[in-house]
Amino acid sequence: MNKVTIAVVLYNGEKLIPQLAETLASLPGDIQTVIYDSGSTDGSVQFASQILKNAIVVPGGNHGFGYGNNRCIEKVNTEYVLLLNSDASIDPESLTELVSFLDENPEFAGVQPLIRLWGWDKVTASCGVFLTEYGEAWDSRFMHLELFPLRTPIQAPAITAAVSLWRKSALDSVKGFDEHFFMYFEDADLSLRLGAAGWKLGVVRAARAAHMIGFSSIRRKAREWELESSIRMFRRYFGNGRLSFKWWKREARIILSCVLRGQSPLWRMIQAVKALRSKVDTVSIPEEVRSMLSGDPMNHPKPRIEQNSRGPGWNGNIASPWGGIKTDSKSITFKLTALEHTVTGCFSSGNGHTLRRFCIPAHSTMQIKFAETPPLVYIHCDSYSDRIEVRTD
Repeated sequence: MNKVTIAVVLYNGEKLIPQLAETLASLPGDIQTVIYDSGSTDGSVQFASQILKNAIVVPGGNHGFGYGNNRCIEKVNTEYVLLLNSDASIDPESLTELVSFLDENPEFAGVQPLIRLWGWDKVTASCGVFLTEYGEAWDSRFMHLELFPLRTPIQAPAITAAVSLWRKSALDSVKGFDEHFFMYFEDADLSLRLGAAGWKLGVVRAARAAHMIGFSSIRRKAREWELESSIRMFRRYFGNGRLSFKWWKREARIILSCVLRGQSPLWRMIQAVKALRSKVDTVSIPEEVRSMLSGDPMNHPKPRIEQNSRGPGWNGNIASPWGGIKTDSKSITFKLTALEHTVTGCFSSGNGHTLRRFCIPAHSTMQIKFAETPPLVYIHCDSYSDRIEVRTD
């Protein structure tokens, strides 16, 4: 496995270093790790240098995620580079799957595994990256409950930098990440530039990884970075350097909606002006890549976990059509109430095995209690249109 170097960008991630060390220790010992620290102020550099004995730790300033990855890639002398977020993990068998795929498919510049939500290994976080017509990148099947996903590899227009294996020569051929992106969508941009150069990207679904999702960013700042990045993406790939009338029409509706809800749209205006001031080189997307960009509507992302939520899939106490609960193996009585119509579904354990099925008439309540409650339970309905209220005692 000495053909792989691991690249990690760190920013105020001292709490993540122990689990990162555990991930790195599980991988073959001859793999070199390069860590770029983006000006952390929490002691990350010192802790990383202390606990990650075999890693090269490069201190620097906070100039963005792509900038940090480029500094790591500059130090890579191996055939492949594994981009690994500090809040993500991959096992050695899955890394071997990725390496084998690139070995056998020289036309691919990079591949990602099927990435699951950290602590919820039946919930997908990413199965490839696609784009909206407004330049916003999105992870396929984000927050979808998949008990037994398919394992065959698939081609995608883009892949995520959270956990992915790249051919070093391909990255060098396009000069790596565009450092004008501070945060978000820089991996989609890298993928599309590689696609324009004739490379392919893919998802090796037999390989698995985990990601904590959003640990390193505050949602208030994230939405600013996402808007700025989407404008750059639109101008480069869809607008011939400009923003179209259709783009501005949607933005006007968003701003009006903010005003009507009593929210200030000023931040959107500021980010738009900032993004428009930067120069953008346009890139022509090949028809093969363009035909894949929008993805399958059935794979569109679901809402991320709300703060203080009991787990993924919930809208308050409503599972629609699924929700996950960590029970700590305590004895719990579940009270399920069907809302609009009769609901059928089942309970599944953390390993995907069915615990019990249920059928509840509309507006009726059923109580379910297990003799031994698994530490992790998924409650899921048979239909995407079903909604069920769940209370626990």
